[in-house]
Amino acid sequence: MTSKERILGAIKGQEIDRVPIYAPFLTARVINPAHVPVVPPISNLLQDGISALDDWLTKDPNYLQITKLVNEKCEKVWSYYFRELDRWFLLTPREFIKVAKVEEENDSILIKYQVRTPKGNLEYICEKRKDISTVWDRKYIIKDKKDVERILSVPYTLQKSDIEDFFKYRREIEEKGGLMYIFVSIPMVCVSQLFPFEQFLTWCATERSTLVRLIETAFERIFEQLEYLLQNGVGPIFHFGGSEQATPPMMSPELYDEFVLKYDSRFFDLVHRYGSYVAVHCHGRVGSILDKLIDMGVDLLDPVEAPPGGDIEIGEAKRKVKGRITLVGNIQISDMENCTPEEIDEKVKEAIFSGGKEKFILGTTEGPLSSVSDRMKENYIRFVEAGIKYGRFN
Repeated sequence: MTSKERILGAIKGQEIDRVPIYAPFLTARVINPAHVPVVPPISNLLQDGISALDDWLTKDPNYLQITKLVNEKCEKVWSYYFRELDRWFLLTPREFIKVAKVEEENDSILIKYQVRTPKGNLEYICEKRKDISTVWDRKYIIKDKKDVERILSVPYTLQKSDIEDFFKYRREIEEKGGLMYIFVSIPMVCVSQLFPFEQFLTWCATERSTLVRLIETAFERIFEQLEYLLQNGVGPIFHFGGSEQATPPMMSPELYDEFVLKYDSRFFDLVHRYGSYVAVHCHGRVGSILDKLIDMGVDLLDPVEAPPGGDIEIGEAKRKVKGRITLVGNIQISDMENCTPEEIDEKVKEAIFSGGKEKFILGTTEGPLSSVSDRMKENYIRFVEAGIKYGRFN
């Protein structure tokens, strides 16, 4: 079977040859296998000629050995990022955003962004370090309610995404038997990353109406773009990311319903209306929201973490969803660094057999963000070998 057939078969509950395998992940998104151009998830932020400083992805021998094995043995899955769905700065049109200044020091760069608004400019600063595939916030775009009014004052009209570029890559991927994911950030995450997270949580209690205004603004912008993409045949899997900020102990069930369920369920209904599938990425305590995810119509959920990172074992999660959601999991990335290959073999075996093989995809809870150690390389090799050994249906 091809990767596309195997993954869609797992989602639909159809007969397949073996459990699909995702490896490795990069910041919760499936990374491109070897010999395919790598587009890091932070690429939209680091555009305008700024180097992403992620040479390790194409030069680290251990990582390249892993991706070669993945290309040969695992599922060929790619993530596509539409610039117009970029969560940064409340999906403000790019014409109002510019890189104001770049400061380089040793192996890192500070990038200063300026957002022009009718009520005054806003500034965001982040740090990118060489060969570490993430960024650090150094100055948030919003500090007070005046800044909220500034960002909401920016004129907005739908900027239709370049879907021809998407279809070009999808054709190339499907010719190799692969499958395309389209990444979509949810409104609550678009808003929560505007502030320090502590401030966001405080405002949940003191400025809820302000947060609702921002979330509804993000929702309207995402919904309009998503509907345009679906109307033009983009699909088949939309990967919605980031609701772990709203799971316990961060927020109450009532706030999860108000800030996440209310909006995300409408996205999911829209995706299903056009015959596509909903994948959701959520770290942390998903056990407490599994019933909500089932009711919302989620088709695929990753990474389903066991304690202490999460709150539910994979076998229990499989029994609880009763085949209504295909689960992805659940080998901890820390285990990939710290366990022996024999221990990884046993963890993979347990993940596959606990609760049954059906409607399950083997994956790690995260992926490497920097150069891969010899131990992690050996564990990834054993992870793949064990997944194939234990995951066969025949």
